[in-house]
Amino acid sequence: MRSFHRAMLAVGNPSRTRKIASLIVLALVSTTVAASAQALTGTTGLVSIPTAAMPADGALTLGVNVVNRRYHGFENPGYDRHEALVEYASIGFLPFVEIGLRLTRMTGVPHQALGDRMVSLRLRAMTEGAYRPAVVVGAHDLGGTRRFHTIYAVASKSVATVPRVGVVGLHLGYGGDPLSLRRRAKGLNGTFGGVSVAPTRWVSLMADYDTEYVNAGARLKVWRFALLAAAQNLDGFSAGISYTQPLHR
Repeated sequence: MRSFHRAMLAVGNPSRTRKIASLIVLALVSTTVAASAQALTGTTGLVSIPTAAMPADGALTLGVNVVNRRYHGFENPGYDRHEALVEYASIGFLPFVEIGLRLTRMTGVPHQALGDRMVSLRLRAMTEGAYRPAVVVGAHDLGGTRRFHTIYAVASKSVATVPRVGVVGLHLGYGGDPLSLRRRAKGLNGTFGGVSVAPTRWVSLMADYDTEYVNAGARLKVWRFALLAAAQNLDGFSAGISYTQPLHR
């Protein structure tokens, strides 16, 4: 696991990610679909934010991410010296529902039991049309410590196919705590947005603003695997791998 951790944190190109991040401005003045894939949070999204893309009916995704020690959201004494290991599973069904389970632990810290547990629920309220975005409402971490609790709505729209660039998707949402459940939460709190560019069906370039940081990343899909490399706040490198298995044809 230690060698896996080092290899994933070595991925990234700061100069390129800064250029990609500048595209975030487009998302903040537009309504915001990219292909379904998991963000660093373990739910369908870009780098750190959720989108209105949804997994296929019966698609089970298992994954693991290593999140930079400065941006994993844990403020316990000494945890800022350790990266977070995020292990997750999500499934889509009906096909307008996505349910996810995430376990988060610190690398190199003993006696953590299972770690922090988070359940997420996402419901598609509207599908994408020629002139309308897809819309999803979701909730993270309604029980337990509610460290990553938020309730949000997000809209996504494929807006153009640019020659030599690819399909451009814009994403815009708002998250908060309308039920007043928030404790030490590091969840979405305000307006968030992002932009995705897909030169091919296998590659996506992404930039997002998660109400606190501007992040950039790239995703590569190989068969049923997805590899994610990201720069959180443009200077903290994180990465992950996931596998998606259709449970029925």
